[in-house]
Amino acid sequence: MFIMVDGTDGSGKSTIVRAWRDMLEARGSQIFETVAFEKANGRLATIDDIGDATVILSGEPGYAGVGKILRDVLLKTDGGATPREITEAFAEQRLERYEALIIPAIGRGLTILQDRGITTSLAYQPTMSQEITEEFVAALPGNELAIEYRPDVVVLCEVPPNVALERIANRADKTDDSIFERREYLERLTMRLHADSWKTYLTKRGTRFISFDAAQPIALAIKNAQHLLLDLLY
Repeated sequence: MFIMVDGTDGSGKSTIVRAWRDMLEARGSQIFETVAFEKANGRLATIDDIGDATVILSGEPGYAGVGKILRDVLLKTDGGATPREITEAFAEQRLERYEALIIPAIGRGLTILQDRGITTSLAYQPTMSQEITEEFVAALPGNELAIEYRPDVVVLCEVPPNVALERIANRADKTDDSIFERREYLERLTMRLHADSWKTYLTKRGTRFISFDAAQPIALAIKNAQHLLLDLLY
């Protein structure tokens, strides 16, 4: 099963994915984490790198290839990149990741848990500029591929913008200064995530969307997220 987690910055996506990892490890699953691999090796992981893993934890934009350029340069508030350049770069890094790892993993029937993905581009990029339409985003090669190999389930983490901003401000490891973490974007994105238009690119292919209350106390959110994953997998 391919499960994607999305939401605004500060919505608790990464916390939920880590909680899933901890639970699956405790249950004996062998897990391959793309973020750890990319940081250690400086390149994208391929299906040949995962060994006997039955679960893949993936995240976009990642820390290698085009994803690293996005993270280190293009998404900075002073990066100077245009909305079109950012949108195209996201699609390009997605093409890299899908061809090297995601599509082969789907072919093997592995469990894939991914923090962000095609959902992010469909929801986020049209908020950047009127020239970035849903149709333009969906037609880029990497995004076309990701829609074809769509997630089975998308879990949307929902929190009010003020909660997201507070969480972002309290992060001890916060260093990336993303343009998407400004209040104006968070408010627009919160509204955008509730829209149905961008979801139809995936729902018409069979993707199921689940809304998750990520504003609840962290311990309760973790517990409920773990129960949700068990229900989805078993």
